[in-house]
Amino acid sequence: MPNAPLAGLPHPHDYDLGTPGVVIDRITGLMWQRRPPTTLLPWTKAQQACADLSLAGHGDWRLPSRIELVSLLDTRRTQPSIDVDAFPGTPSDWFWTSSRAADDPNQAWYVYFYFGYPKTDEVTNAFSVRCVRTAQPRPASPTRYEVQEQEVRDLATGLRWERAPASAPVTFEAARGYCSRLRLGGHEAWRVPTLGELLTLIDERASAPMVDRIAFPGTAPDEFWTSSTFANGSELAWYVRFDRGSGLYGRLVESFHVRCVL
Repeated sequence: MPNAPLAGLPHPHDYDLGTPGVVIDRITGLMWQRRPPTTLLPWTKAQQACADLSLAGHGDWRLPSRIELVSLLDTRRTQPSIDVDAFPGTPSDWFWTSSRAADDPNQAWYVYFYFGYPKTDEVTNAFSVRCVRTAQPRPASPTRYEVQEQEVRDLATGLRWERAPASAPVTFEAARGYCSRLRLGGHEAWRVPTLGELLTLIDERASAPMVDRIAFPGTAPDEFWTSSTFANGSELAWYVRFDRGSGLYGRLVESFHVRCVL
């Protein structure tokens, strides 16, 4: 198994529902509040609500980071875009994360579980809250990326990335063809990343492009295809904007950039 995958890898979620009131994600080692409170809260009060939470014998709850909350997305469905058996009663709503926006201290990241994408908004707005705690700590790596000439290995997720993406934007089908033909580092199984996978590359501290520029030089602050098709439309698929760090869906015939993953 990869070292502490963080989001949306191309295998089913693996949840442990054996403890009342919580969900343990066996992949990430995170324990989640199973049913969110019905009260909407501004960002600061959302953080405090999690800090004050006592659930399943634990008092070390917190507001999840952007990438932690993204890991719950299920883009195969909408309204809400989450496993409704594991997380019953989830509203198709905006949920706060603990991650501030890099370019505006008055904004923070949220994840919209109606369709399933992250974005930023004013911290004074009142959104839903789902708290998390670290149930199974993972060993931390002193560096995030292992950089080679043509590829980058993410030590946090175990994913291997094409360092320099395709030079020109392409359609959805052309992106899949490009990755399937790619040969780097003796590997042949390159593919277009899922929405969750591509969102792990977003660097919340950077701007336009929101990516580690040493590991991924020359990344355009533009849209990049994912392999995740939109659950409510067969002619649509998800992409990630590296100028804003958000995800959205576009028509398959549109041309976006692509960075392959292994």
